Amino acid sequence: PSGSFASVSAGHLHTCGVKTNGSVVCWGSDGGVTLPSGTFASVSTGTNFISIHTCGVKINGSVVCWGDNHLGQAMPPSGAFASVSAGEHHTCGVKTDGSVVCWGDNHLGRAMPPSGAFASVNAGSYHTCGIKTNGSILCWGDNDFGQATPPSGSFASVSAGWEHTCGVKTNGTVACWGYDGDGQATPPK
Repeated sequence: PSGSFASVSAGHLHTCGVKTNGSVVCWGSDGGVTLPSGTFASVSTGTNFISIHTCGVKINGSVVCWGDNHLGQAMPPSGAFASVSAGEHHTCGVKTDGSVVCWGDNHLGRAMPPSGAFASVNAGSYHTCGIKTNGSILCWGDNDFGQATPPSGSFASVSAGWEHTCGVKTNGTVACWGYDGDGQATPPK
């Protein structure tokens, strides 16, 4: 759609963005879901290609989710959040106190975050990774291909995929781990 955007999130079959006025706009296969009103700071689209859900953090810190909720992935807890990340059938968010809370399907432990203070979190398909406030990464959930076993070091961002994960280190280099059958975990040099 036209207009000025502050951020965008691409899911499997749909995309949503936060416009500069704080409203949310989605396009693609959203199943005709009515979008919530209000002013948003960020939005995150889920990665499942059948059961589509999206969550966003409003400017007051509350999380609102919409779309498929058959496993509780669109039923956020109350509280003030700094960020949210929608995965395949689960969602995780960093609360303003730095703790991570997850909801939805907990298959393989993907919605069971460790304790501690986090700066960010990213929900993948069957695993989730978060950056602690000291820059280290912790992952939980499926680890069949090593996607939940991050390397040591200090990271600025992380992105959890299907069976692999990549992160940007604080020195600007990219590190990836997990399944690499198509070269997705071998970043260019």
